[in-house]
Amino acid sequence: MSSGVGADDACVNLFEEMKLRRKYAFIVYKIDGDQIVVDLALTAEEAASLGSEASYEKFIAQMPEGEGRYGVFDFEYDTGADGIRNKLVFFLWAPDTAKIKSRMLYASSKQAIRLRLNGINTEIQCTDPAELSFESVFEKLAPSDAKPVHKAAK
Repeated sequence: MSSGVGADDACVNLFEEMKLRRKYAFIVYKIDGDQIVVDLALTAEEAASLGSEASYEKFIAQMPEGEGRYGVFDFEYDTGADGIRNKLVFFLWAPDTAKIKSRMLYASSKQAIRLRLNGINTEIQCTDPAELSFESVFEKLAPSDAKPVHKAAK
């Protein structure tokens, strides 16, 4: 199902900086007209000053109650023997509280951006805030014996 919405090149460029240079902790995208554009990106330096928990809280705060969004978050977890690992997680936020047209637009346009973001490890679709909770997401992406990496604010 195609909606006619395309992903702006800046979406891919920021993602590549995130993936290859670890320049960003997260990127949030939104649909603006017939383009998917960057809504907000948190740099790795800003994330370090906030700490890992506050960075994730800032990420989920960018998911509005009545509108859809896409996002990519760089999760870190400790596997113990294998050390610290990272996973780039793609989010589709289509809340139940959004209008049906908005939910349908975000769902039908997801592939326009998802196919251009090479290197995503996990994809999570969320329709309510509980599904965005750190615990819920961590349970889906990390091995059962892994522990989250909590970095304190600098």
